[in-house]
Amino acid sequence: MTANYEGLATELLRVQEVLLRQPDHQLLARLGQGEAFVLNYLLTHQRRAHPGELSRGLSVSTARIAALLGRMEHKQLISRGPDPLNNRQVIVTLSPQGLEVIQRLRAQVLHTVVQMLAELGPEDAREFVRLQKKLLTHLAAPGPTV
Repeated sequence: MTANYEGLATELLRVQEVLLRQPDHQLLARLGQGEAFVLNYLLTHQRRAHPGELSRGLSVSTARIAALLGRMEHKQLISRGPDPLNNRQVIVTLSPQGLEVIQRLRAQVLHTVVQMLAELGPEDAREFVRLQKKLLTHLAAPGPTV
């Protein structure tokens, strides 16, 4: 039996469109966007990073990152200062208030994901995670060079 990948892809896109509008999915997506992305990145990278790293991670311009960091610094979520290893560079550091915000958001996200996986049941939840990992491995593999 041959799979109809185009039909499956169309169906998957329809499902994804609906999922993207769900509040729980929007909460998950926050970790990959804007302030939450920066806070999460800092938390998982020794609580400090260079603005260029953040720019590449978010796939936005350095000017956009500078504006975002300015707003976050004003809210006291991060601080910026000279990199002790290279005074010509700026280092962004997670503040105690930023740490509290990202820990609270991550706890919400974890709770939401636990509920979503519980809805699937143990076998489907394990299979879902296995398939996500397989897809990630495939997508992360270097493509052919031309």
